[in-house]
Amino acid sequence: MKKVNKTAILFTIGFCCYITIEVLFRGYSFAAMGICGGLAIVILDKLNDYISWDLDILIQGCIGSLLITFFEFIIGSLSLFGILPKMWDYTNVFLNYKGIICLPFSLLWILISILAIFIADAFNYYVYNELPIPYYRLFGKVIIRFKKKEL
Repeated sequence: MKKVNKTAILFTIGFCCYITIEVLFRGYSFAAMGICGGLAIVILDKLNDYISWDLDILIQGCIGSLLITFFEFIIGSLSLFGILPKMWDYTNVFLNYKGIICLPFSLLWILISILAIFIADAFNYYVYNELPIPYYRLFGKVIIRFKKKEL
């Protein structure tokens, strides 16, 4: 039950963060995009259970970017077929594919993914008391280590 609650809370955090980012960026969003955000943070969190803490945070961000870009591709494709409403259009953005995905936003998703990883790890460590203490490497050096919790 604890894992179900944790997953549901993480999903809600991802849902709300994604919607908030979109509303701040363009003034509106769609529930389907919130679902993408929720799924992305949950999947990134599950992947991090299997990835070494020593894996560079930039690589982890790239994995997250691929995941989010994949979600955008699926949702964008469904909108091209008329199954979902058209939620965005990247046709005027450099290096786009059918207006549904593009390189500049995939690069942005790296940063968003890193933020999601920090949020999920902080949630797991500080709320659910999961060990070890999270830390992150960039180009082989530890750049961030969470503060040890005081009991």
